Amino acid sequence: MDKLNKVLEILQREQERVIIAPQIVTENGRKKITWTNESEDECYIYPNDISIAGDKIAWFQSSIRDNHLVRIYEDNFSLSWEPETYNPVFGCYCLLMEWYKDHLIFIYQEKHCIYICSIKDKEINHFHFHGEDIERRDNLISYATYMDNPVDKVRLIQIPELIHVEPISTLEAEKCGLIPQGLNRPGNFLALKP
Repeated sequence: MDKLNKVLEILQREQERVIIAPQIVTENGRKKITWTNESEDECYIYPNDISIAGDKIAWFQSSIRDNHLVRIYEDNFSLSWEPETYNPVFGCYCLLMEWYKDHLIFIYQEKHCIYICSIKDKEINHFHFHGEDIERRDNLISYATYMDNPVDKVRLIQIPELIHVEPISTLEAEKCGLIPQGLNRPGNFLALKP
C-alpha cells in the first residue's frame, strides 16, 4: 500500500466531524489527500509530506485557511503538533519529513525562517535560522543566514541531535556536497540520498 493510501486509511478510521470525507485526488498532475472539516476548511496532504518507517507514520497537513499540523502515529501513542510560525497566512512549507535514527526530522519554511525539528517520544526540539539556503548530507545540514555568515565558512548542524558543529571551509563543504543552496529545487530535495 502506498503512503497516500496508508494515511487515507487512518483518516477514514478517525473520521470525526467532517463535511467531505477524506479522498485521494489529482490536481495539476499532483496527487494529494483532501477533505473538508467541520469548520468548512479544506485540508490536504501531499505524498512528500508523509514519512513511514515500519509501524511509524507521520505527516504534515495544511489547509486552505492556513492551518498547519504535524501528526505522528508511533507504537502506542499519537501526537498532533502545530508548527511554530511567525505568520501562518504566508504559508508553512514542508521541506523534509523523514524518520531518521528513531527521530522524526521535520524541516519546514515559514515567512522568515527555516525550522529544523527533531521529534522523539513526544519531545519536540527545534532550531531555526533566518535564511533560505540549506543542504543535507547524511546527518549534517548546512545552512546560510541572511546576515552574519562567517567568511569562507559554512555553518553546520547535526541531526537528529540538533548539535551545532564547527563550521567548515567553503572548499571542504563543496567537496562534501554541503554548499547551502536555495529552495527552488524539486520536492523532497533534503531526503537522505542512498
